Amino acid sequence: MGPILLATDGSTDARQAAREALDLAEDRNATLHVVCVVDERRFDDPALSSAELATIYAEDHAVVSVDEVVGMAEGRPVTVEGDTRHGIPDEIIVEYADEVDADTIVIGERGDHEEHFSGVGRHVRAATDRDVMIVKADSES
Repeated sequence: MGPILLATDGSTDARQAAREALDLAEDRNATLHVVCVVDERRFDDPALSSAELATIYAEDHAVVSVDEVVGMAEGRPVTVEGDTRHGIPDEIIVEYADEVDADTIVIGERGDHEEHFSGVGRHVRAATDRDVMIVKADSES
């Protein structure tokens, strides 16, 4: 089977989605690609203002979110490749899935952003023929 793409934002639901994506990648002996998108609608190119600090924070958070999934894979027979990108999340997720020819896209139901990640999931599902799994976090997570 082909690669799996996990879209993460570091939220509780995204962590649950990461666990499920890692299990799926291991079961399928597939590469897991991880992407965190800095939403350009909220965080534009840095400028000399408080917006610059917010953008830097968002970029740092994206890197930490991807690194967290890489860390979760330690000791597992799964190859993980991560990236951070700027853009509109659902559009970037679909573009990235096309780039890596992902069989499945995994997304947490709710994210840390103002819009529920499930909204992103619905947009992704509508924009692609690939399998899209929207994962809800356990109440214990």
